[in-house]
Amino acid sequence: MDTSKNRQSKLTKWVWGTLISVAIAFVAIADTASAQETISLGRNFRPDPKILNGNGGGNVSLASIAGTNDNCRGFANSAPDHIVTLKDNFPVMDILVYSQNMNDDPTVLIKGPNGMIICADDESRGLNPQINRRLLKGEYQVWVGSKKANQTFDYTLSISEISQK
Repeated sequence: MDTSKNRQSKLTKWVWGTLISVAIAFVAIADTASAQETISLGRNFRPDPKILNGNGGGNVSLASIAGTNDNCRGFANSAPDHIVTLKDNFPVMDILVYSQNMNDDPTVLIKGPNGMIICADDESRGLNPQINRRLLKGEYQVWVGSKKANQTFDYTLSISEISQK
């Protein structure tokens, strides 16, 4: 026979089991949401452009991540959105960030080998960040930010060996 004390004990175990299951599911979802996309590119990579998608913005200033105020505008998460490893030196690497929503205003920060810092905002047709320059082989961390703190948006990061317009 179930006594009141047994029923209460079973209910308590069920509640704790449910709470633990929900917490585990939340951690799994949060871990997926914060996952970085890591790619490796060599010369003449295909397809060109290489397209990466993500969710940009956050509450950490790109200037503080870069360690400089020089042209680093916007806010992102503290962890980079992408890590791009270049296996070769690239005479020209064109990196363009854009959003389908005209109300979004993306910015970008790239930290490369030997302390290289590249910040971009509104270079492509005055709307989107674009970087077009020689890049040496090594690892590049990429943050996609928003002009406004705590604003998030979906974006496309396009990486090409030729100039994109």
